Amino acid sequence: MTQGPNRPSKRGEAKLHPIAETFQSGNTGVAQSVVNRILDLVRTGMLRSGDRLPSERELIEILRISRPSLREAIRALSTLGVVDTRHGGGAYITSLDARTLLAPLDFFLSLTPSNLADVFESRRIIEIEIARKAAVNPSDTDVEALNGMLVAHENVLADPVGFRILDAQFHGRLWQMSGNTVLDRIAYGLYNMGLDVRRRATEDIALIRRSLGEHRRIVRAIADHDAIGAAEAMSAHLDHIEESTRAMIESDVAALSRISALRR
Repeated sequence: MTQGPNRPSKRGEAKLHPIAETFQSGNTGVAQSVVNRILDLVRTGMLRSGDRLPSERELIEILRISRPSLREAIRALSTLGVVDTRHGGGAYITSLDARTLLAPLDFFLSLTPSNLADVFESRRIIEIEIARKAAVNPSDTDVEALNGMLVAHENVLADPVGFRILDAQFHGRLWQMSGNTVLDRIAYGLYNMGLDVRRRATEDIALIRRSLGEHRRIVRAIADHDAIGAAEAMSAHLDHIEESTRAMIESDVAALSRISALRR
C-alpha cells in the first residue's frame, strides 16, 4: 500500500532516487526548490537529454510534496525549456539546446520596452562581437549571400516592408556566421526588442537608404577579413538604430502629451 507523501515509506530506507537525494526544502517555495534540484541534476549530468522523469505519483512520493506544488514546478521547468511534457507520455528532459533554453529571453525582452538603454548596450556587446567573428574567416557562400542581400536592398528603397524583411535576414545571416548558437539566440531576442517602434521608424525612406550604406560597410569589412573594421561599422549601425528608435519613442510621448493636454 502506498503511503502518503508526508510519511516515510519502507522504501525510504533504501537508496533514494537522485531527485530525492538533492531535494531539500529551504526558505524558497516548495516548487522553486524542486526546480532548483532538477536544474542541479541536469548540470551535474545526473539527468541527461531524453531521460524520462518518474511519473507524477512517483515524484510525489519521492519528493514528499503535494500534487499542486509538483505541477507548478514542472510547468516552470517546461517554460525554461528543460522539461518537455507529453500528453499521456510523461515528462522528459529536453534536448537542452541553446535555442530552447534561451527562448524565455525573447519573452522577457518583449515585456520590457522600458529597458531600451540596457537593450542597446547589450546589442552592442553581442552584435559587435558577432561582426568581428564573422570577419575572421567568412566563407565565399556567406559573402555572396550578404552581397545578394545588398543588391535586393537597393530594389526596396521605397518599400519599408521589403526592407524590414531583408534587414532581419541580413542580421540573421551575421548571427549564424558567428558560429555560436548562444550568441545567435541572444542576438535574435535583442533584435526583436522594441520591434514595433522600429517598424514605424523604418517608414522613413531616408532611414532605409542610410541603413543600406551601413550594411555595405559591414559587408565590405567582412569580405576583406577586417575584423576591426566590421566591429566599427556595426557599432555605427547600432548607434543609428538606437538614435532612430529613441526619436520615434520621443515622438510618441510628445503626441500623447498633446492629446492629454487637449482633454483637460
